Amino acid sequence: MKRREFQRLSLRLSLVLHGAIFALLLVLPWFLEACALKKPVEKLMFVEFTVSVPPPSAPEMPIPEAPTSPPSEDIAEPAKKSEPERQPPAPKRDIRQTNRVVRRGPPPKDQPLSPTEIERLIKLGAKISDTTQVPTGSQLALGAYYNHVHERMYAVWQQPSQLKDLPGLRTVVNITVAPDGRITRRTRTSGSGNALMDDSVMAAVNSIKALRALPPGHREPVQISILFEIAK
Repeated sequence: MKRREFQRLSLRLSLVLHGAIFALLLVLPWFLEACALKKPVEKLMFVEFTVSVPPPSAPEMPIPEAPTSPPSEDIAEPAKKSEPERQPPAPKRDIRQTNRVVRRGPPPKDQPLSPTEIERLIKLGAKISDTTQVPTGSQLALGAYYNHVHERMYAVWQQPSQLKDLPGLRTVVNITVAPDGRITRRTRTSGSGNALMDDSVMAAVNSIKALRALPPGHREPVQISILFEIAK
């Protein structure tokens, strides 16, 4: 009895399950279609990007060559050479204009140099020699005397050792020499700007009281200028 009831219950349960499955199969497509209708339609927008391309440039047209004319049969005459311009002759030099020394008469046979000129030549380093144009023997003797004075003064001049790095310092002293050789006057005419230099020069000049006598024929005192300079 119980077994039959159990079988009936199982049969009913099986029928219910199969009916539910069948109903689900019928309702499910309709439900899915209804959901699909409710879903909003997505709109797709397409944006077109365009790039403007410049039109191709027109091809360059070839430049037509100019027609070459056939060579002329006429033979060209050679160009005439232009004659060089004739330069006017240079004016003759007028000796009277270029010669600055105008001699109005014959020069004297004996034209002795002045003591100042000889002294200037000695300062410039001139030496008395056979080629030196000295008209008279007295001029030769006076030039030699100037050399003697220069050598004598430099022999007693003690150049300060502190001035060896200052080349070019100059001091000029004038002395007056009597005919017998005595130095009667000493004067510094140009200073070097350095007290040590000037003092050493005056000490040398004052240490010499007399020189040898003037050359024969000089009866008046002679003024002699002496240049003291630190050698470079």
